[in-house]
Amino acid sequence: MQVWEQDIGVFPVNFAEQGDEWSYHLRVELTGDMPMGGRGTDGTAPVKLGPPVSGPVHSKLLVSPHLDGISCTVTGDGDSASPGQVDPWRRAAQAAVALLGTRNRVFTWEAVVGVAPRGFEGRFGQLAQPHDLGPVHLVPGGICMRELIPGERTGSSGYRHSFPVIASGQVSTYEWGRGALAAEVCLRRACALLSLLTGAVWVPRSHPSERADGAAPLQVPAVFENVPPFPGETEWRGQIQSGTSAFTLPGWIEQAWPVLDADAGLAQAVNAMYEGMRLEPEHPSLAYLTFVAAIEGYGMRLADDVPCDCQPGCTHVKTAAARRIREALKTVMISRDVRKIAGYAYDLRSRTGHQGSLFGSEKTFGYSPHLSLFDVGGDAIFDYMVLGELRNASRQVLAKALGRPG
Repeated sequence: MQVWEQDIGVFPVNFAEQGDEWSYHLRVELTGDMPMGGRGTDGTAPVKLGPPVSGPVHSKLLVSPHLDGISCTVTGDGDSASPGQVDPWRRAAQAAVALLGTRNRVFTWEAVVGVAPRGFEGRFGQLAQPHDLGPVHLVPGGICMRELIPGERTGSSGYRHSFPVIASGQVSTYEWGRGALAAEVCLRRACALLSLLTGAVWVPRSHPSERADGAAPLQVPAVFENVPPFPGETEWRGQIQSGTSAFTLPGWIEQAWPVLDADAGLAQAVNAMYEGMRLEPEHPSLAYLTFVAAIEGYGMRLADDVPCDCQPGCTHVKTAAARRIREALKTVMISRDVRKIAGYAYDLRSRTGHQGSLFGSEKTFGYSPHLSLFDVGGDAIFDYMVLGELRNASRQVLAKALGRPG
């Protein structure tokens, strides 16, 4: 079957930064906000838009980057192009350019966040009062949520109670799909900071949802999904027992968000620390590697690479990875503790990263032989002492960098 192509021009649109918004306006102009197929670029192929799922237009639009914006070509099946298959794309493309940045509106989003169901749970109780983390507003959920924690094997499930909070914020963009993505980015950083502060792994317990004007705020469920009641209990309503402990967020955390906005390297290190905490329960050796990377990543600003001295005129450099770890640890530790942690941190990290060595209980799916009377439980020592020590070291280093006093 023959295929025709018709160039419709170059449009002043930044391919990577404005392409998604432009294609949104184009779709609305072309179809009246009806669905339309599409295929993204792989870095070499053009973006393919269309055809619309209904209506008289059956052609497609190919969009490629151009020095002056984007280059657009209409293509379709047949011997030649007809105006009815080309002109609608041209008009919609022109209109979409004019609409860039003009149809933004403020979306209010909200989501439930809490301690990860299978993570290491801190004994800090409920959030005592509302607090802002940058653009994210946190409110106590007011519920003791019960959930069933399923195991990977039959008969290994258990119950857990926790105190999730409601996170909310606002974002200005052209459609909710983009707003939801921005909310996920905010949730990631908020959960990372809560994890850094409390030592427990915080994660979103719901997807961000749009809250319409006048709608009731999101509520934490008393029971997460399906949990059978305890024997003799009629219904769990999420009541919080008197005397339940509570925690507050320290004042210095208020400056953490703008500090991370202004320091991409520090933001990357915090992100790595958080990912290490998420890995820790089931992948302790990978978590260890990631904690070392977080410390080393922050330490890059404290120790530069040095020229190689293997021979005169060598143009290579020697990385200062081990020194970066030491310099970062020195910001929160005395020299004796630095030597202790740094002495094995780089070695264990390298053996996992370069050789695939595993040191923790992942070798036995989380089961440890540490109860043996006649064998030293090396994996238990790694999980609970070596790894825990490094996790806390990474939290201390990054908290200090974010402005924690002391």
